[in-house]
Amino acid sequence: MCMRATEEGCALAAQQKELKDRVTVLERDVANIRAETQAGFKQGAETMREINTSVANLAHDFAQRFNNIETTVVAEKVKWGETLRWVVKLSVKVLLAGAAVAMGVTAIENYFK
Repeated sequence: MCMRATEEGCALAAQQKELKDRVTVLERDVANIRAETQAGFKQGAETMREINTSVANLAHDFAQRFNNIETTVVAEKVKWGETLRWVVKLSVKVLLAGAAVAMGVTAIENYFK
C-alpha cells in the first residue's frame, strides 16, 4: 500500500524503487567485472614473471653451452696448431737433412774426382 498523496506519487515511488534495485544490480555486476579484470591482470603479471624467468634461464643455459663449445673449439685449435707446428718442424728437418746429404754427396764427388 502506497502512502503518497497521489496515484502518480505511488507510481513514481515504485519506479524509483525498481530503478534503485536495477542500479544496485548493475553496481554489483560492475564490481564483479572489475574484480575479474584485476584478477586477470594479476594472473597475466604472474605469467609474464614466469616467462621472464624462463627466458632468463634459457639465456643462461645458452650462454653456458656456447662457452663450453667455444672452449672446446679453442682447445681443438690449439691441438691442430701444435700438430701443424710439429709437421712444419719435421718437414724443415727432412729438407735440411736432404740438403746436407746433397751437399755432402756433391762435396765428396768434387773432392774425390
